[in-house]
Amino acid sequence: MSEEKIMADENHVHHMFLHVESSDAICMLNIAGHPYRLRELIYMMVENGCRVMQTTAEAYQTFSFDKETVEVYDYLTSIIKAKFV
Repeated sequence: MSEEKIMADENHVHHMFLHVESSDAICMLNIAGHPYRLRELIYMMVENGCRVMQTTAEAYQTFSFDKETVEVYDYLTSIIKAKFV
């Protein structure tokens, strides 16, 4: 299946881990959703002054974080799990 066909499939789900730094917080995100939605989410974070770097599942699992984990389910079925320093 071509890349273009996968990107156009509304049921396609992409998964990635991101390390995000802003002026007042550092977090690790475990995100899943349609590639267009993830691209939009990353663009919004960068536009709001965040530094965003793709990372690995291992880095996510070993990330030093507080006891609260946030889960967000939006109307486009993206799932975000965030661990904050």
